[in-house]
Amino acid sequence: MPQHDMSQEKRPNIKKILPEGWIEMSVESCEPSVSKAGNQMVIVELFNKETNYSEKIYLVAEQGKRWQLKKLLTACGIEAGKDSVYDWNYEDIVGKEIKVLNEPEDNTWINRSGDEVKTKQNRFVDFEAQAWDEKE
Repeated sequence: MPQHDMSQEKRPNIKKILPEGWIEMSVESCEPSVSKAGNQMVIVELFNKETNYSEKIYLVAEQGKRWQLKKLLTACGIEAGKDSVYDWNYEDIVGKEIKVLNEPEDNTWINRSGDEVKTKQNRFVDFEAQAWDEKE
């Protein structure tokens, strides 16, 4: 009888296109990583309660390219010190509720059969703090 260790199996995250415009999301996880090109980056998983959907975004953490990471940190209530240095830990943003500006875009890719596939994908372009009175 075959045996399979299924402890690491997860349900696949089927891509959903979220509405265009500002949407409420929460930061589910945040972890450091390195891109294929060798750039430092941060992988952040955002979750939308309304659609029960999560999506990972990849934020570059290299000097001159950290503008999106800076926007996310600011939206999560983390401010720079007097010297413009952001002193934060990955756990500091997990659980934070923010607003995310989604501008869905076209995405063309080649599937395993070699066929060109055209779809839409979410494109998160900006982040803002979630105002406390908007949650009510």
